[in-house]
Amino acid sequence: MTRIAYQGAPGAFSHLAARDLFPRATTQAMSDFASVIRAVTQGRAELGILPVENSAMGEVCEASAALQAASGLVIVQDATFPIHHCLLALPGAEISGIRWVESHPAALAQCARWLSAQPMTVRAVGDTAGAARSIAADRDFTRAAIAGVEAAERYGLEVIARDIADHPDNRTRFVVIASAARAEAAA
Repeated sequence: MTRIAYQGAPGAFSHLAARDLFPRATTQAMSDFASVIRAVTQGRAELGILPVENSAMGEVCEASAALQAASGLVIVQDATFPIHHCLLALPGAEISGIRWVESHPAALAQCARWLSAQPMTVRAVGDTAGAARSIAADRDFTRAAIAGVEAAERYGLEVIARDIADHPDNRTRFVVIASAARAEAAA
C-alpha cells in the first residue's frame, strides 16, 4: 500500500487533497513541510503532497522553500482544489464571544479581509486542522479556528461562518512528490 505524507493534522487541506488523489493510500500526518520532504527522501513514505500556490495569496513560500532545498525528489503530479475556509468553534459558541482565531499562516492570509473586519486576535499556528483539534481539546469557547468543514466534523466543532476567504474562487495547487528513483522505476 502506498504511503503519502502531508503537512498538518487529519482534516487539513493537504490531507483532503492526498485522500482525493490517492483514496487507497495510507496517509501520514507530518508537523511541517520539511518533515514531508524528509519522509519521502528517507523512504518512510513513497509520496508526499505539498501546497505550493494559492489563487488568493500566490506562492506558499514555506512549502516551496522546503521543496527547493530538497534534492533527489521529483514532482510526479499536480492538482488544484477549491479551498473553502470556515470559522469553526465549539458547539454553542457564538461569533460575538470569539476573542481568538487560529489557523495556518496561509489560511489567515487567504481570509485577511474578513479577519480585519472582526474584533478577534489572530494567532498563527502549525495548521488548519491542528487548530481545530486544539480548540476541541481545550474546550475554550472564546477560541475559533479557520479550517474546512471536514475538520469541524472530525473534531466535533460547529461551523459558525462559511466561505470566509477573501476570494470566492479560492483554490490551492498541490504537488505530489516522489524520490527520483521511485519515479524512474514507475515510468
